[in-house]
Formats: sequence, C-alpha cells, structure tokens
Amino acid sequence: MPLVNIKLAKPSLSKEQKAELIADITELLSTKYNKSKERVVVVLEDVENYDIGFGGESVEAIKAKASK
Repeated sequence: MPLVNIKLAKPSLSKEQKAELIADITELLSTKYNKSKERVVVVLEDVENYDIGFGGESVEAIKAKASK
C-alpha cells in the first residue's frame, strides 16, 4: 500500500486543489507504477510558517524581515 505524505506551507491549497492533487498522485501511482488506486493513501498536511525553517530561522521570521 503506497502512502504519500505531502506537507504544504500555509497558506495552503483550496479544498478543490487538494482534491485534485490527491487524484493526480493516485493516478500517477496507478498508471506509472501499476498500483491499485484503492490501495493508494495520500495525506496532505498544512504546516504553519513558524514550524518550517531555513538557515536556522523560521519562515515566519524570514517573511517578517522581508516585509520591513
């Protein structure tokens, strides 16, 4: 059973975009890798900007600096 976990930085995708992404990933695994669509699990997680860091700083802090 393939399990695909995608983390998305907020602001995230709309519900419609997420549904399309899930369908696209499922289709890819089905057609390219011959996986049963019924067995593909896709998990989308929204992540806050303060929970993501680059170069030792949170994205929230980086954005705050850039807006000054």
